[in-house]
Amino acid sequence: MKVTDLRPGASRGAYKNKKLDLRQYRRLQMWVHAEALIDDPTNLRDGDLCLFIRLGSDVKNNYYEYEIPLELTPPGVYNYLSTSDREAVWPLSNMLNVPLDVFTSLKTERNRERSAGAEGVGYNNLYSRRDPSNDRNTVAVLGNPSLGDVRVMLIGVRNRANTMKDGTVWVNELRVTDFNESGGWAAKVNANLAMSDIAMLNFAMHKETAGFGSVDQGLSQRRLD
Repeated sequence: MKVTDLRPGASRGAYKNKKLDLRQYRRLQMWVHAEALIDDPTNLRDGDLCLFIRLGSDVKNNYYEYEIPLELTPPGVYNYLSTSDREAVWPLSNMLNVPLDVFTSLKTERNRERSAGAEGVGYNNLYSRRDPSNDRNTVAVLGNPSLGDVRVMLIGVRNRANTMKDGTVWVNELRVTDFNESGGWAAKVNANLAMSDIAMLNFAMHKETAGFGSVDQGLSQRRLD
């Protein structure tokens, strides 16, 4: 994504419609690279541009958002066989590494404050906090999104500087990891009770717990409750 003449506070992004259920996973990850244009007309510096990702039923009224400030890769020729060069091009500080429970925790906090009557807190106001596990990054929620019903994903670039900025951002390998490996169980019971010649009682019970599924089912096909 190449942005030019991006005003302070403005953002641009690319989105994809995709129906996903992320409740069985614990982390969302992606590699991120940022660099200035060749002539660098806007004097781009580390932290001027931020990358953000939105997940939700839409990208305007119901979404979770995670934002990270970007570290620039200096101009040069890099050897992809060199570990140090690879880390310079794809810095670990730029890596999107989101614990998905940070979204649900923030939403719960927002709802609790809303119920308590906190001023300016509501479904129609963007509610944001620093990520407790990484104070550099920001997490936000708007509306009533659900990780079990993600219909659109947006990756964007935002200008956090006080002046207009140009830059180029590359992203690669968006993925979910650390799936929930805990399985469930199922049981079925049938019983017949004969009471002499008076009556015949039949009992039946069937129970399945969260995580139960057959061996040929994928994670999203298992029971979720």
